[in-house]
Amino acid sequence: MPASSSARVQEARDRIAFRLRGLRADAGLTGQQLAKLTDWQGSKVSRLQSGRSQPSDDDIRAWCRACGAEDEAADLGTVRRIM
Repeated sequence: MPASSSARVQEARDRIAFRLRGLRADAGLTGQQLAKLTDWQGSKVSRLQSGRSQPSDDDIRAWCRACGAEDEAADLGTVRRIM
């Protein structure tokens, strides 16, 4: 049985969240450190890396910049747009 549209959206959101968490961890940053670098609330970092919120393209670029992984932003933005 094919997955519903909302299930596919959540799956894509989960994939992005997994990659964002990985970028943060690879950069050796805590969620609070990332929040400070991006001038966000810690709760925003938590929502994005848990897949509870969908990041905007600006969010993805800021996250990648803070993690020193600017080259990942375009690929993550592409995944977000196909959701």
